[in-house]
Amino acid sequence: MKRRDFLAGAGSLAGAGLLSQTPAVASNHSTPPKADDPNIKPTQAQKAWMDLGFGMFIHFGVNTYHDAEWSDGTLDQSKFNPDLIDTDHWMQTAKNAGMKYVVLVAKHHDSFCLWPSKYSDYGVAHTPFKKDLLGMLVESANKYGLKMGVYYSLWDRRVKTHDTDVYRYIHEFMMPQLEELLTQYGEMIELWFDGFWKYQRNGWTKKNQEIDGEAAKQEYNEQRNNSFIQAWRNEGAYHWQMDFIYQQVKRWQPDCLVMNNSTTAYPGVPLHPVDIRSGEKYTEVTRDQKVWNWLGNDIYLPMQIETTMSIKGNERFPSGNWYWHAWDKSVASKELIQNYLSVADSMDANLLLNVGPSDRGLLREEDERVLNSLQA
Repeated sequence: MKRRDFLAGAGSLAGAGLLSQTPAVASNHSTPPKADDPNIKPTQAQKAWMDLGFGMFIHFGVNTYHDAEWSDGTLDQSKFNPDLIDTDHWMQTAKNAGMKYVVLVAKHHDSFCLWPSKYSDYGVAHTPFKKDLLGMLVESANKYGLKMGVYYSLWDRRVKTHDTDVYRYIHEFMMPQLEELLTQYGEMIELWFDGFWKYQRNGWTKKNQEIDGEAAKQEYNEQRNNSFIQAWRNEGAYHWQMDFIYQQVKRWQPDCLVMNNSTTAYPGVPLHPVDIRSGEKYTEVTRDQKVWNWLGNDIYLPMQIETTMSIKGNERFPSGNWYWHAWDKSVASKELIQNYLSVADSMDANLLLNVGPSDRGLLREEDERVLNSLQA
């Protein structure tokens, strides 16, 4: 991807360390400026992340073995045994495609952990595979010069305290797991949160009152977006204690950029406090606001567009699967992915393109063929 023009002049946000500060209570400062101010520029950490441009998203876990996209933490984990896995080959393919970073789904909504967490009995350590898959991938990413990031689902459908005592869930389960991820595996350039909506009842339009699968897309509407941000700050951020979580992440890794997926219903909308925004399934150029008000200051929040190599899903995920399914041979063409890259470049966004390795730990042949052709 070509380098963005606005990065020619080095700049930083007004006020040193702005993005590492969070309020003790919900902020009412969510009204954006009328137009993006060209003098408001990314931080050094944001610019470094933006320079990466193109990354590989990896959905792999217990769902892979049960023909599932979402599951509830009851699937048989003994089936997890990718006997042909080669994370070096994954990273070599990513590099061949021109990718510069990788984000692994370390824990999805089902709670299955791809690292041997001390706080869970549901994950790689309790399967025939036994190995630390995240550790393997970090080693491979380092070998091929790729930066590493992780996805972690806030929503957990297995751990009972998530539903019965969210304070205990956060402090006795989630935060200890995040500490493992951010202190035992080296530098993480991105922490991708998901599943916030389980403690967010208000702010939704009727079309997305209850998300079950892929949220329904809606056209850009500034008033609705701002109302949703305010609802998040008044409710979701309070329940999830996101100000505390954000501050703690910054203590462990100051340059790890935090994102909280606002779903396909509100793509590009920041769920403060964050450093980057999600534009899930933004595959055509659309209006995007990059300067937002937070804590009384205008700050720059770059965007990451996420989409997947699969282009034919099911009723719950109609635009394509994230995990591997034996029946799914659909794949985005070279030309389509090049268009995704062009869209991302036009919007000064990163593109995170998902692959779903098979039950044996192999990249799909369809994905590998297209990815290897991108630089040809």
